[in-house]
Amino acid sequence: MDKEKVIKLLIDYRSYEFAVRNIESGIGSSGPLMPINMKNHRLMRAGDWDYRRYSLIVKMIKGAVDEVLSDNERTVITRKYLDQNKKSIKQIAHELHRDRGTVTSWHTSALKHLINALSPLDEEFEHIENCDHMYDRDGHFQYPA
Repeated sequence: MDKEKVIKLLIDYRSYEFAVRNIESGIGSSGPLMPINMKNHRLMRAGDWDYRRYSLIVKMIKGAVDEVLSDNERTVITRKYLDQNKKSIKQIAHELHRDRGTVTSWHTSALKHLINALSPLDEEFEHIENCDHMYDRDGHFQYPA
């Protein structure tokens, strides 16, 4: 897991959370049948497949932010990436009555901690890819050759 992937996960966190809530309410639990993973050819609906993947991402990010980061690091990450009204480092520094350099160091430290804590998702990222090649023109699953 590298810094860019962690930042992308943090930026997209609210979207993953929204998708999980919608799938839980039954809105997204449909779609074509897909293999559970590349090693297991059992099939599941695409919505269920997305739910497993997205709920893992949400759970890992929430756990890492809540349990791995210090209070100051958590505040910076939450305000910069997770809050609905995201703020810049400069705005966060102003709100916390801290030097911008201090807030930047908390941000850098938090990202380092999150890179380590979210490393199990790196493998999950490798499996988030376009699977169109696994379907025929009618949308029916065909086993990879």
